[in-house]
Amino acid sequence: MKFFIPTEKLFKAFLVAILLLLILNILSIFLAINHDQNDTLGSFLILLFDFNQEANIPSFFSTLQFLAASLLLLIIALFKKSNGKKHLGWLGISLLFFLLMLDEAVSIHEFLFTYLQEKYHNSSLFYYISLFVFGFVLVGIALIYIPFFNHLNKKLLIGMLSSMGIFLVGAIVFESIGNNIFDTYGLSFGYRLIYTVEETLEMLGLAIFINTLNWYIGIKMQKISIVLTI
Repeated sequence: MKFFIPTEKLFKAFLVAILLLLILNILSIFLAINHDQNDTLGSFLILLFDFNQEANIPSFFSTLQFLAASLLLLIIALFKKSNGKKHLGWLGISLLFFLLMLDEAVSIHEFLFTYLQEKYHNSSLFYYISLFVFGFVLVGIALIYIPFFNHLNKKLLIGMLSSMGIFLVGAIVFESIGNNIFDTYGLSFGYRLIYTVEETLEMLGLAIFINTLNWYIGIKMQKISIVLTI
């Protein structure tokens, strides 16, 4: 059985989904600011679409994005291996995205940080420690992967790095800004605006990353053959 994923149509579908989620998030923010405690429908919509909530539709969408990226990376790794080419680099990134998918799905780091903050009564300290650890791990991975990146197709490399850059601006820069605003002003309009930008950049970065991988699969593998055996 052979099939192919139309790159342009898939990317447009991601963009439409992100735009729709963004609109629904803005609606949920409007409802939250003008929230009536007796309005159960409003409360439900806030929980369902607010980017700052966990285990809701935007979170599920991000989880699917991480999973899609992990599977595409795995497909590339298996293709490289079957052709006798280096594949461990691709496999390693696939595993990384799979772990990020698990974290997004069950909010592992949020639960861990909340536990530590409540236990030691110092939210800022553990936030900046976690940020330092994340940055340290990120730099370490980047150094390890320098030889891997050096051998990539130029367009593929630019697409991967630009998409990662967009994602990290949201995940690190805007999250840091949002954390400072929340510590100072609480759940203000400014904080809501910042986490909206943060999550939008993360979803957009993942969409571009997936689109780049799908393009690469299209030019390298043409059509993917799936063999079903019983």
